[in-house]
Amino acid sequence: MKVLFVQNIEGIAGSEKYFWQLLPALKSANVEVEFLCVHKKKFEAVSIEFAQQLKDKNIVVHFIETVSYTSPFLLFKIRSLIKKGKFDLLHSHLIYADFWSAILKSFFRLNITTVTTLHGYQEDIYTKFCLEPKSVPVNRYYKTARFCYKRIDNVYACSEGLKNFFDQINIRTKKPIEVIHHGFDYPELNIKPNETNQFICAIIGRLIPRKGHEFVLKNCKRLVKEIPGFHLMIVGDGPLRESMQEYIRIQKLEDSITFTGEVDDARIFMAQSEIVLVPSFAEGLPLVIFEAMSVSKPVIAFDTIGPSEVVLNNETGYLIEPFNDNLFCDKIILLSKDKDRRIEMGKKAKKTVKEKFSLAKMTAETIRFYQISLK
Repeated sequence: MKVLFVQNIEGIAGSEKYFWQLLPALKSANVEVEFLCVHKKKFEAVSIEFAQQLKDKNIVVHFIETVSYTSPFLLFKIRSLIKKGKFDLLHSHLIYADFWSAILKSFFRLNITTVTTLHGYQEDIYTKFCLEPKSVPVNRYYKTARFCYKRIDNVYACSEGLKNFFDQINIRTKKPIEVIHHGFDYPELNIKPNETNQFICAIIGRLIPRKGHEFVLKNCKRLVKEIPGFHLMIVGDGPLRESMQEYIRIQKLEDSITFTGEVDDARIFMAQSEIVLVPSFAEGLPLVIFEAMSVSKPVIAFDTIGPSEVVLNNETGYLIEPFNDNLFCDKIILLSKDKDRRIEMGKKAKKTVKEKFSLAKMTAETIRFYQISLK
């Protein structure tokens, strides 16, 4: 079995980290895998950076630079690569690659089995309507998605919640959407726990609206007052950083909140924290939860698509009614007073991610999905 993965690369986030894990694991299981990075000139550097991680694990990587993701010349180049490589299966990711796959299959009559992974939906729309899918507008993205997914041979989602979202917005597929949860094997970290008098909580992710930093920030004065040594570590960067820092200055919280900026391994900062906070309200399956659980940290998250499938409420953390920031902070305060409970939750979190969300399980389920698709 020979599989070509394809995606347009504009940054390194969830799907890219997923590739770094899955492709080498598939190769170890005797599946021939190669990756096609499609990028615009301005994303060349990050595309090369992403690809190097795959090359270091002996994965063949191809590059196509394009001025437009809808260029006919791009489609001809992809078709040529597929024919030359004699691939059995084309595995596309994200809407542009899904569009290429659908066009090549339906109009270029390319003789190849096509599959795709659903990682999410158009970000702005998903952020607004993830909890009200029946109100999703019929815009260009929606029409493109409907066009693509009824032409691609088989589809799986990274979470049950995302599968249900697509079902509710009436996106039809050739076969029923399956679910294959992400799975990771994380190396052990030899990091000393926090030995200061600070009670550190961490939020990890891009500084964008849907990550929900505001739901914690607006309660930080209360947290500082009620938790001795409370300190919030904001790991990541993004367009909201300046406005967040201005709010913190106005509230006189500079001594209680730290911005780390972008980091190579967020797990290091999680390991030095007591609790990992995930106040995001629009996710497919947030990888930060897996990372937190892998270093034995309890997670407090909103009970939305994705987190509810990973966090065991009252066992590995807490799931909070979406947007209920007061209850969210109540749980932070509750755990701050019970070290034994935090340790117990953290141990169960690590056990859960190892048993239920392993790389071996994801790899086996992906291979089974390929085999079914090729029949």
